[in-house]
Amino acid sequence: MSPSYAVTALPLRRSGATLALALAMIVAMSVFFVREVVDLRHAMGELRRNDTARIQVRNVLLNLLNAETGQRGYLLTGDATYLLPYVTGKSAVRDSLRQAEQSGYGNPAFLANLKVLRQVVESKMAELDHTVQLKQAGKDAPALAVVRTGYGLEQMREARKLIQVEIERLRLARDATMDAFNDRLLRAAVILILILTTVVCMAVHAWRSLSAAASSNSELAKRLAMEASHDALTGLPNRRFFDKWARRLVAKSQRSGKPFTLLAVDLDRFKDVNDSHGHGVGDEVLKAVAVRFQNLLRGGEFLARLGGDEFAILMEGEFSRHEVARIGQRLIEAVAPSLHPRLADGAVGASIGAASFPLNGVDLEGLMQSADDALYASKHGGRGILSFARPGVGTAHHGHASPTSGAVGEDETALQ
Repeated sequence: MSPSYAVTALPLRRSGATLALALAMIVAMSVFFVREVVDLRHAMGELRRNDTARIQVRNVLLNLLNAETGQRGYLLTGDATYLLPYVTGKSAVRDSLRQAEQSGYGNPAFLANLKVLRQVVESKMAELDHTVQLKQAGKDAPALAVVRTGYGLEQMREARKLIQVEIERLRLARDATMDAFNDRLLRAAVILILILTTVVCMAVHAWRSLSAAASSNSELAKRLAMEASHDALTGLPNRRFFDKWARRLVAKSQRSGKPFTLLAVDLDRFKDVNDSHGHGVGDEVLKAVAVRFQNLLRGGEFLARLGGDEFAILMEGEFSRHEVARIGQRLIEAVAPSLHPRLADGAVGASIGAASFPLNGVDLEGLMQSADDALYASKHGGRGILSFARPGVGTAHHGHASPTSGAVGEDETALQ
């Protein structure tokens, strides 16, 4: 009998069952995949809540230390400036506790410890407030006696212990969440391979994107905060940061009665550098100027780039005209040596306008206008010099005093 070469057809019922089984497996895997995706989203939210809770708990300790440092400094020295970190730290401590509670991280042990931590922090705050009030009332000995009892130290130790326990707990929980996150992601990738190769490629891409986003959240937040308040070219505080700092300084001066000085600095012949050598060289010049100015600054002196070739310096405290002129002279001399290999010595100079608060302005706008008017006088009085604002609120002295000529040496009295 001749052999048969016909292909045996599968029974219809068997084919239908196989197809139904395959479809059921695809549906089951699809449902499982959707569940994995939902769990992944939940894990990402849990990571964000964990990070927020961990950061805010750590901030509680940092702000508590700031408040205690301000209190200790005030008790030991009587210097009211220590009250600024004390007051700021107190407010920030409570805000950090509130944000930790509102982070959405719902671990019962975490929430229970937060309540205990809040009680310890409030007790510590009460001790700090009590000693500061005693000091303000002139009762130095009782204030120091409270500190020496060690009660506040024990509270601080207890707060530190609670915070360290929670930070470690949150770290372990985050690691566990990340492990589970990665496990679910791997399972989702396997399911996608079984369903469709192209979907697998998309899942891998999503996994990489999510992983990269999770690992870069903290760095991105820091970079955004830095870019919002600092000049990208020189790294100095920008106009926005300067405005906040200056307004804070005005309010502080109004409360304490202590003056401060504003120096408005504008580079001479900088436009010629840009026109002759290009903006690339101009940018290098600005960076070099920023470095040289920073090297001359002392504690309590704030340098910012307002834009273009404009800089501003805030100096807290009372200065005589001679002292301000000497500082201005150092700034002017700092830019005299060549700022770039393609530029000669003296290619760029600096003109400065000086104004004092509250002598030359009752608010920041008036002070800046007086400094700008004094700078205008320097620009039109020969450049490379420092001019003082005219004494009197809201007005400016368009005459100038050049440190190199010794004219400012005639008046050693304070700017105020």
